Amino acid sequence: MIMHQRLLPAILVFAALSGGIPDATAQVRPGQSGINYPAKPVRIVVPYAPGGGLDILARMLSQPLNERWGVPIIVDNRPGASGIVGTQIVAKAAPDGYTLAMVSVEFITAPLVYKQFPYDTIKDFTGVVQTASQSYLLVVHPSVPAQSVRELVALSKTRPLNFTSSGLGGMGHLSGELLKRMTGIEMLYVNYKGTGPALADTLSGQVHVMVVNPLPAVPHIKSGRLRLLASTDAKRIASMPDVPTIAESGVPGFSTNGWNGMIAPAGTPRNVVRAINEAVAAIIKSPYGSERILVGGAEPAGGTPEQLSAMMRADHKRWSEIIRTMKIGIE
Repeated sequence: MIMHQRLLPAILVFAALSGGIPDATAQVRPGQSGINYPAKPVRIVVPYAPGGGLDILARMLSQPLNERWGVPIIVDNRPGASGIVGTQIVAKAAPDGYTLAMVSVEFITAPLVYKQFPYDTIKDFTGVVQTASQSYLLVVHPSVPAQSVRELVALSKTRPLNFTSSGLGGMGHLSGELLKRMTGIEMLYVNYKGTGPALADTLSGQVHVMVVNPLPAVPHIKSGRLRLLASTDAKRIASMPDVPTIAESGVPGFSTNGWNGMIAPAGTPRNVVRAINEAVAAIIKSPYGSERILVGGAEPAGGTPEQLSAMMRADHKRWSEIIRTMKIGIE
């Protein structure tokens, strides 16, 4: 069998992070939900191409959930329009707990950039559980002669640069645009249908700069195929204490961060939502889950469905204002 070269990095990333999972459910056993759920296969839609952080998280959860629930867990990649294509599938699905989605803060921000979209991110979904929180990473291909954010800014004045992310309107894209705005740097944005293909072209040197979720990037940083310049949050990543923030690297006040989580269609019964929340939270807080999330530079989360829904509403308000101010959008 000949494997498509764009999929190979994604598969290698997942293999590196998963490390095998023969004892994945040793620390997570079924809770007493008191309901007959699930009684058939559960589909987790990932609205991006394989190889990104959400894809890795979904596949990390799939086998433990299968072992816990005793039903197949189907990870369904549906990339397109910065996550809107896949997310729309979930918006239109029956609210019964059998079609879920793995999303990130891009779930909130991408529709704000596109202006016109086929669902309401607040009214058409309900939060289930936050899986992780993370800073993003500013990385460059090793051929780019910049060892720091300051050197990257200086380099942009001498030669044309381009940058990419998981998709238009995603946190990586918005972080790059904010960096351009705050430094005067010139970089052409190259759009892809997800982290996997964007990362593949950055690894090949076709793209110079990427702002990326830590999970898929860390193995390539460790191997030397990417050079890490800085993180995007206001504080340093706990598992990467030697990596400076962009704010520390000559751009005071710069700060962006994100989260990953699982959502369901609005109207999904609360007892079903809580049963899913209980199962997923147990996995991500177990040694199996937390170790795999931490190794990728993210932090395990958890919390209640209500807390994730509140975070979704707060980010919608915050990024609506920022995107309007930056005048980023597609009619």
